[in-house]
Amino acid sequence: MSGTCPTGGRRDVAAGGGLSSLLYLVLTLAGVGDAILHLAPFRWIGVVATILFLVLEIRNLPRFQAAVGVVLVTAGLGVGSLNGSVAQVLIDGLAKAQLFLVLFFAIAWLQEPAAASPALRAVRRTVVSQPPGRRFLALAGGGHLLGAVLNVAGLALLSTMVERQTDPTLQRRMASALMQGYVAASMWSPFFVSVVVVLVALPELGWAEVISGGLPLAAIVMAWAWLFDRLRYTRRRAAQPPPPGHPLSMRHRLHLAATLGSLVVIVIAIVEFSGLPLPVILAFVGPPFGAMWMALVAGPATPASRSAGRLARAVFGRLPGLRNEALAFVASSIFGVGVAAGFPAELLAGVPGGGWAITGLVFGVVALGFLGLHPVVPVIFIGEALGPDVLGLPAKIIAMALLGAWGLSTLVSPVSGTTLVLSRFVAASSHVMAWRWNPPYVMGAAAIVSLSVYMAWRMHLY
Repeated sequence: MSGTCPTGGRRDVAAGGGLSSLLYLVLTLAGVGDAILHLAPFRWIGVVATILFLVLEIRNLPRFQAAVGVVLVTAGLGVGSLNGSVAQVLIDGLAKAQLFLVLFFAIAWLQEPAAASPALRAVRRTVVSQPPGRRFLALAGGGHLLGAVLNVAGLALLSTMVERQTDPTLQRRMASALMQGYVAASMWSPFFVSVVVVLVALPELGWAEVISGGLPLAAIVMAWAWLFDRLRYTRRRAAQPPPPGHPLSMRHRLHLAATLGSLVVIVIAIVEFSGLPLPVILAFVGPPFGAMWMALVAGPATPASRSAGRLARAVFGRLPGLRNEALAFVASSIFGVGVAAGFPAELLAGVPGGGWAITGLVFGVVALGFLGLHPVVPVIFIGEALGPDVLGLPAKIIAMALLGAWGLSTLVSPVSGTTLVLSRFVAASSHVMAWRWNPPYVMGAAAIVSLSVYMAWRMHLY
């Protein structure tokens, strides 16, 4: 969920968030039911539960995010009213957003066992013990691999290593390595909301097509991250001796491979055989998988029912903290649906296509992220109002451009989950990281992504 960060916890329930948690659970179940059975009652229950959840939680949102959400909803309904379809825009936008909210619910079940896992703690010790010459690659690779499966839980798990560094330059390099490796996973991982949004925006594509196009981009962007670090800190002297090594034991390697590998295999297998949307599959897999993982972490001395109950209470307590994500995706969906319904079609005819469209997509999404706008807004707008016919590009090329820009836009956004999570562990605010640290890297990465996608299009690779 690059760009998103589930926050909050048990204190939400203590402060009266129990009703909010119940409403989020209802909208999740309704969203799953609607995706499987396509019955109107499920859609209406989900729409009502989503509205009530946002009404209860909007007072707890930061003023800036709440204002942006209200502006997007108002603009979407306003443009949609040009075709006299305000009610339909509102309902369709809320229904479309439910799939994204289901994904956040599913990922929440993996956060608690990931934080408690001895194998993942051992990975953290191993990564930070790497010598200076390999530490950047170890951090970027660890953030990428753990983030690809555990989403923001993987980023938070490794971020504690950054907090312990007293050297400001080393702390900044380590934070940059984690952020850059993590956001590269948003270009291909089905556990990221970016892939889900692109699949919704371009329904003619399958998940395998999106992943196969995003993986090469992730490799290219990570190579640029390593090269950028080498060039920027080439005169940096080695001020400290290498830390003592902490090699990862074979037992921890096997445990980690079995746990994360089985999760990936199960999800992909069910997607292949069922044809259901990824968020729905994760909603089925996440809770039982998280409960079993928690039971393994707790050990045989703790009854499985007790560890499962502890996990369920932790997840239930986190649901009100998903208010930021709920508002961002609901507002973005309503805005995208509204603009698509009421925007004059003749104005879209002047949109430049071909190679210029690739550059415009990448740099446009990044620029909007710099201004604090979540990438889901332009992506849904492009899926609803623009498309392969208007842009003159194959759907897979559009998907590659959007996936490449998504993660990069969160690096330069002061309100994205990526910068907000890291700001808790470093001596810098999210605004400093987004507007001072990351732009030089992001501008180079955006140019490389644009060129890579352009070459793939011109060479007819996709």
